[in-house]
Amino acid sequence: MTKSPLRWKLSRRGLLIGVGTTVAVVAVGWVAGKDTLRRGISNAAEGTEKPVSRGAPSATPTQWLSFSADNILTVHVQKIEMGQGILTALAQIAAEEFSLPWENVRVVMDPTGSAVQDPNGTGNSESVVSHYTPLRTAAATLREMLIAAAASQLAVAVGTLTATPTGVRGADGKELTYGAIVAAHTGDWQTPETPPSLKPASAFTLIGTPKQRLDIPSKVNGTAQYGHDVRIPNMVWGVVARPRIIGATIASVDQRDAATYPGVVAVVVEGQFVGVAAETKAQAQTALLAMNITWTNPATLVTQAAIDSATTVDPSQGVQIQLDGDALGTLDQAKSVLYREFRTPMAAHAHLEPQASVVDVKENSVDAWVSTQVPVGMASAIAKALDRDIATVTVHPVYLGGGFGRRLDDGLGVEAARLSAAAKRPVAIAWSRADEFHNGYVRPPTHHVMRGSLTADGRIEALSHHQASGDVLLTIFPAAIGTFLGWDIGAVRGAKWYYTATAGRVMTAQRVALPVATSFWRGLGLLADGFAIESFIDELAEQATVDPLEFRLRHLPDTEFGTRMKNTLNAVAKLAQWDKPPAPGHAYGLACSADAGTCVAQIADVSLKDDQIIVHHVYAAVDCGQVINPDGVIAQTEGGIMMGVGSTLIEALTVVDGAYGASNFDAYPLIRNSRAPDISVVIVPSSAEPGGMGEPPIGPVAGAIANAVYRLTKVRPAQLPITIKQA
Repeated sequence: MTKSPLRWKLSRRGLLIGVGTTVAVVAVGWVAGKDTLRRGISNAAEGTEKPVSRGAPSATPTQWLSFSADNILTVHVQKIEMGQGILTALAQIAAEEFSLPWENVRVVMDPTGSAVQDPNGTGNSESVVSHYTPLRTAAATLREMLIAAAASQLAVAVGTLTATPTGVRGADGKELTYGAIVAAHTGDWQTPETPPSLKPASAFTLIGTPKQRLDIPSKVNGTAQYGHDVRIPNMVWGVVARPRIIGATIASVDQRDAATYPGVVAVVVEGQFVGVAAETKAQAQTALLAMNITWTNPATLVTQAAIDSATTVDPSQGVQIQLDGDALGTLDQAKSVLYREFRTPMAAHAHLEPQASVVDVKENSVDAWVSTQVPVGMASAIAKALDRDIATVTVHPVYLGGGFGRRLDDGLGVEAARLSAAAKRPVAIAWSRADEFHNGYVRPPTHHVMRGSLTADGRIEALSHHQASGDVLLTIFPAAIGTFLGWDIGAVRGAKWYYTATAGRVMTAQRVALPVATSFWRGLGLLADGFAIESFIDELAEQATVDPLEFRLRHLPDTEFGTRMKNTLNAVAKLAQWDKPPAPGHAYGLACSADAGTCVAQIADVSLKDDQIIVHHVYAAVDCGQVINPDGVIAQTEGGIMMGVGSTLIEALTVVDGAYGASNFDAYPLIRNSRAPDISVVIVPSSAEPGGMGEPPIGPVAGAIANAVYRLTKVRPAQLPITIKQA
């Protein structure tokens, strides 16, 4: 299809921290006051009722979608497939307005510089949320454009034609396929003067139905291309010197005769960057090892004790991002106050495929194939490092073997670009597992201080949550943003109270400076915050002598969100048969959370055996609004639960002798099949618009398991990972 000269304007959600928003909120802040302003921003970032999304790229219908002569619809997106099935979901959304047969639908990840340029990248559980209406609107508009083109080709009135699942049919019964209309079209495409109506949900034929994932065939037959699979002519391999000790810096480099070693094509020593490119990876490693690199360690080595001490709530610090009523005053005067502390450790991403990139720096252009969730951001970083115009840099998306936020880092492509510029050949860099553990960023540790009181009739009177955490989201923003806000929006995902309290609620978020690099991890702060809040609510329910399910139902608000969460809780209770006793020696634990417009409730069936916690079954109910692909929703729920179980029972990244104590999975084990629970998922019918699914299912896992363990031991688990010894 030829591209329309018209710029198709799609609605965009405002970026929470963007130029316009920042200017606006600062202006309001002069009047409203700093604390009120901060709470207003916190409310805007709240993910329980609607996701915060920056919207989809602005593109014309003929840029989003193209028909080939054989009537195959190709959907063009720049969201990255990393196992979550997002390409299939987006294809279903786009094809729905045509009601196309599924075998006629394809989807591609477009490179940077294309018409669907997407600066948002893939993350924050917002891909479907941001593309749902824009893609449907583009498809419906294209449908009308094709009808108009068919009318011109057939020399009939538009009103005499109707759209079918495969083309446009005239009153005489003759039909032109969409592909045939496109093949015969000449000139510019004309958009309709008024936006077309979108299908009602009752008429959906693709959205809401299970469809085979479009990425599976290539992954089965081996043609799918991941970052580690990329091979291009004349390519060489690069390795980069990395510190083993946290915070170590390069003091000096004696290159010796590394440049003369067999296969070496380039040696780059620029400040803290030392790299070698050679015909094989082994040759590059040999040359790098031949250099005499002197490292300067920090004056005081980082210790686990120092990290734990830094990540500790200070009552005098923090920003109150949720405040209604007089929670603190009520708690200070209450006769009986429940007080609990909870801690969660650092965690690695441990994705199946380590980082990988291939970059080819040429005289006037750069091509890059990088394992990244943010192709546009990667192109920008490479352009900046090479002092090139970003328009000359093309990042070609590849499949990712897991992401979980780790691949939001843009450093990998820059390394390969610097070596390629020196070698004047394409350079591939493939991280080792040890590189990942020692030089990636990690999930920040957290500390939670919880206080709560009950009224005489057993209702929640006051709630206080003070959380200390390293940064998550603020790591990608200028330091001034963090100073202005005073707290990290990512760290408090799931940290605010949505249970009601008669006297008031307060949530205080405290940023802590850590000597280690922390940032995105699946769900951001959702798992840690859910562990603390849902454990605490269960204990309040016990004090009130009320069933944990009933206690939650009583204290959810009478709002749309509250109704959705109640329905989700009731659905999981029915699925797990909560009202019936568990098997002998077993206990049930209940927890729920909300994020990215999605409500999730889970029940864990747990027992204890041979000094080990056994999670037999996790039951889950999910209300994610309008479901695109139910198979995808179930798969994401299962994946989030499995990752959450591992983090709850065995995962903790610790510092030993100034370095991370794990170099591979022998020291950082992941959950094995022998400990993997059965999982049952029910999708709760909902009339809400689509919510996110990548992260919400991980939120309740730790709380559900902890609550079951408490029922078995009568000892409240206070930190992750949970062990019988701790319990």
